[in-house]
Amino acid sequence: MASTVSTIATGVDTILAPASRKETIDERLRQFTKFLFDPNEFTVFGRSLRAWAETILFKTVFLVCVIGFLAGMCAILYEILDWNYPSLIGADSILRGNPGLGFRPMPDVGTTLIRFEKSDPTTYTMHIDNIESYLQYYENQNQVTETGTIIDCDGDGYKEGRPKDEWDKACRFDITTQLGADCVKQQAFGFEDGQPCILLKINKIFAWMPEEYTNETVPDSIRGHWSQYFVTVDCYGENDSDKDNMGALTYYPSMGFHYKYFPFRNQQGYRSPLVFVRFENPTPGVLLMVACKIHAKNIYHNYMEKAGMVHFELLVD
Repeated sequence: MASTVSTIATGVDTILAPASRKETIDERLRQFTKFLFDPNEFTVFGRSLRAWAETILFKTVFLVCVIGFLAGMCAILYEILDWNYPSLIGADSILRGNPGLGFRPMPDVGTTLIRFEKSDPTTYTMHIDNIESYLQYYENQNQVTETGTIIDCDGDGYKEGRPKDEWDKACRFDITTQLGADCVKQQAFGFEDGQPCILLKINKIFAWMPEEYTNETVPDSIRGHWSQYFVTVDCYGENDSDKDNMGALTYYPSMGFHYKYFPFRNQQGYRSPLVFVRFENPTPGVLLMVACKIHAKNIYHNYMEKAGMVHFELLVD
């Protein structure tokens, strides 16, 4: 009961509140236990069993509806999409129906510089390993399929390309006969002699087929080494100084990418055709800016987009 104190000076009664009592640990523990389960009210975590049942039922129904909706959308998408045929091809695709080029070695995807010292094997071991690891996909044992989609196309019947009734098959790319005897691992792909072999690969575009030039439409830049039924490869120095210091080039295969390796139609075991470019005598100690283009009537070139071409730098120390 509050006590009253009379103050003579002011004539005002002051009411003193009782001193607050601090809860003990036992009391707090009992309160927490009661929050977990109150046997009098039959509540769990402050909610009655009925409230918990309603909450669980609502969330269960909600999750079932969400999962059912997502499953239905996935089923519709699965039925609509063709896993072997892209929905966008040709000019509507990301590559706009125009193939590009890639190159190896490229052990560091953050740079296009190929630099090494021919007298120091440690400077080009990573380049050799990078090329070799990529060529492993082209070993004959890796180009065998149970469906028989990989075929040998060495006969005269494939001189002008793969017959249309065999477009769902793919020609085996034999690296032992197509890529020459100079650009092999036993010779360190030319790096130990300061004559590096750079591997070029053409990007895969579904159903893309190269269109051939005629004698009247072939560009002057490739007229000297253009061949019918081949996508011609042309590498050159980007500047006058690069052209003066780049030296002679040798291509394996010499005529480029044969038409028989097209079109790509997502065949099992398909391998893109390859071309090795061997730099016969690049000037040591000079940085070379190199561009390589592929040529067909339906390939356009854009340096900024790297359409129909590839760029890299070469420095032989």
